[in-house]
Amino acid sequence: MMEAVRAIQKKTCSRAMLAAIAGAVVLMLAGEKAIGKGLVLGTLFSAANFIVMAQLLHRTLAGSRARSTAAALGSILFRFSLLAVPLVISLRTDAVHFVGVVIGLFMVQLTLLFDSYLRSRLSSTENT
Repeated sequence: MMEAVRAIQKKTCSRAMLAAIAGAVVLMLAGEKAIGKGLVLGTLFSAANFIVMAQLLHRTLAGSRARSTAAALGSILFRFSLLAVPLVISLRTDAVHFVGVVIGLFMVQLTLLFDSYLRSRLSSTENT
C-alpha cells in the first residue's frame, strides 16, 4: 500500500513542480522574478507538506483515542509550521514575493483538483 501512496506522491509532486517551474520561467521572462521564485519556493514546501502528511498519517490512526488525538494535533502543528517557513522568508526578503509563495503553497492541491477534473472530463467524453 505504501508503494501506491509513494507513486501518487511522486506523480502529483512532479506535476506540481513542473507547473511551478514552467510558471516561474514565464514570470521571469515577463520581468516578475520575485513572484517566480515565490512560486517555486511555495511549491517545494507544498510538496514537502504532502509527503509529511502521508508519512504521519499512520501514526494518527494508530493507538488509543487520546494518543491518536495528540498525534493528529502534533501532525497539524508540525505541518503548519512547515508551511509558515516560506511565508516568513517571503516577508523578510524582497527577493521572494509573498503572493507567489501563497500560490505555490496551493500548487499540490491545484494539481490534484486539475487531475481530478481532467479524469472526469475524459470519462464523460468516453461515455457519450
